Amino acid sequence: MRGRLLEVLIPAGFVCAVGGCVLAAMTVSQTTARVILVAVTVGLFAIWARHYFAALATGAMAWCFVTGFLVHAEGELAFGPGDLVRLAALAAAALAGCAYGHVLHVRRSSRRRRRLMRARTDARRAPMLRGRLLHARAGDVRYQAR
Repeated sequence: MRGRLLEVLIPAGFVCAVGGCVLAAMTVSQTTARVILVAVTVGLFAIWARHYFAALATGAMAWCFVTGFLVHAEGELAFGPGDLVRLAALAAAALAGCAYGHVLHVRRSSRRRRRLMRARTDARRAPMLRGRLLHARAGDVRYQAR
């Protein structure tokens, strides 16, 4: 499987989770808005990574940081009903972002493949110069009507 290595994606996801939490802490004061901002960050990372395990690991790390530092300012990890909702939201953002990243990748590769096939068929055609075939006999020359 070609793609990004898991050994690179896990630390990159850690950095993304920390960066998203720092961004949320510095810009927004409401807890719900902070969680949404971190979920968007996790989703964007998942779109880039296109690896389900790395995306879910990033969501779990982001949940730890959100729970410990953005919701409970003392750094304690709690496991209440609100925390489970936040964990589910971050996991859903990670999975949705990863799926969307795969869709984008497939669309981009199919466009690339179509462009390559179009170039191959153009190369197989006889070369043209001002509507005439270059290697044609005098009687075979046809002008293209436009």
